Amino acid sequence: MSEQAVAPPKAARQLAERDAILRVAYRLIGRNPESPVSVQEILDGAGLSTRAFYRHFRSKDELILIMYSTALDRVLAELREIVARAETPPAALDAFVFHQLAVIYDARRARQTKVLNSAEARSASGFDELHQHSNEALRSILAAVIRQGMSDGSFPDATDPVEDSRAVVSAIGGVVSARLVGRPVPPWSDAAAHLSGLFRRAFGAV
Repeated sequence: MSEQAVAPPKAARQLAERDAILRVAYRLIGRNPESPVSVQEILDGAGLSTRAFYRHFRSKDELILIMYSTALDRVLAELREIVARAETPPAALDAFVFHQLAVIYDARRARQTKVLNSAEARSASGFDELHQHSNEALRSILAAVIRQGMSDGSFPDATDPVEDSRAVVSAIGGVVSARLVGRPVPPWSDAAAHLSGLFRRAFGAV
């Protein structure tokens, strides 16, 4: 069999290149989140050429935005699934809070979160807009839960799903930010129980 016959298809090779670049970028930025990483360092770590990088990304900024958006898509898909599985709106609220805290309490996700909140990532052109879109998407999922609770009576004291969801997401973000910078915060289950209890009471849930 010829060498050409056993070579992987072009699409598979290019997908492997892209995955390697993303993997090495996470590793290098995570190693020292406050120190800039060059495209050349990423390519050296992946064993690839400059041409390979620009086959997939127009710039390092675009690479970082794709890292962020890929992670966001996964989180949103998971959130929609766990919220849909919840039997009641209060249970969906609990699941939302617990899952969102996972981004900084779960060890694997925490490493990713630290990379995507690093100075390197935040300096990327377009990062602020993507971060805003992230929060809007999270609030949209939660607002639907609150509306359902208002409709079925399980959240009798909720009055404004949009603003209520903003408050919940902001409170979760406060815990995430505090843990991200090393400030003392409760254990994962305690933090989730506290936040869920706080908003259940605010919404009038039993």
